[in-house]
Amino acid sequence: MSVLRADAPAKINRELRVGPRRDDGYHPILSRFTSIDLADTLIAEPADALELSVEGAERAGIASDPSNLVWRAARLLAGRLGPSPGARIRLVKRIPAGAGLGGGSADAAVALLLLSRLWNLALTQGELEELASRLGSDVPYFLTGGEADIAGRGDVVTPREDGSCENLFLLIPPFSMSTAEVYALYDRVRGDSGWTLPTRLDVETSGRFFGPNDLASAMLKSTNEMTAYLRAAAQDVSDCCMTGSGSAIVLRGLSPEDAEALLRRHPECRLLPTRTIGRDEYQRRIQPSGGPSWT
Repeated sequence: MSVLRADAPAKINRELRVGPRRDDGYHPILSRFTSIDLADTLIAEPADALELSVEGAERAGIASDPSNLVWRAARLLAGRLGPSPGARIRLVKRIPAGAGLGGGSADAAVALLLLSRLWNLALTQGELEELASRLGSDVPYFLTGGEADIAGRGDVVTPREDGSCENLFLLIPPFSMSTAEVYALYDRVRGDSGWTLPTRLDVETSGRFFGPNDLASAMLKSTNEMTAYLRAAAQDVSDCCMTGSGSAIVLRGLSPEDAEALLRRHPECRLLPTRTIGRDEYQRRIQPSGGPSWT
């Protein structure tokens, strides 16, 4: 019996600019995504019906029912076939949920690749991207990975040349953030006009690894809890930023001594070491390969 597996690496936002809400409810964005080595793992094998189980230390609060993006990806892909195919899928979570790291979107994109191989579907890159965009705004990026500029509602992906590998830390607060709630907060803080999108990102010209995150800027005006963690991170490094809609904060240049001091000040948080990965490594990791069944 064939068993396939693949990794689903997370991303960080080096910069995130957000425009005013459009009539369709989405906000136009301009962002720089970069892949990191923190990854979930998906394993799939043939079965009579569709099954999904979720395992791992980060599985708390993640459903294994039709609300899960992996399940939705499987059903969307199965809809292209006649008799609905089956698969037993195991999702091993390592990416914290509600942290702005794109774990759910990464899982969905890799599920499309994994099940396409399992069900012998010869889909073009364009067909995969169309399916990915139907699952969520960020999902198409996770078919590409590496360094990329993201525009539109998150579905316009422009690959960029990968930079050198950066060793980073992720400060994970003891709570998750709802993307919808964070954008609603942004709307309340900014009003109907929102912020005007720039024509180019600050990271292009500033020489800094991180540029502004408009969602974090809105939080600094209204939420004490995230403000405290952002300021705590900035005490130890000059280059840090909340990623996406939070709650994770990415720190660059944190020394081991300062890492220990940060955790002593905030023992309720976790501090995860990670590194950026380029597109070549990303593509190797998301490609399905044979492996043992986890029974």
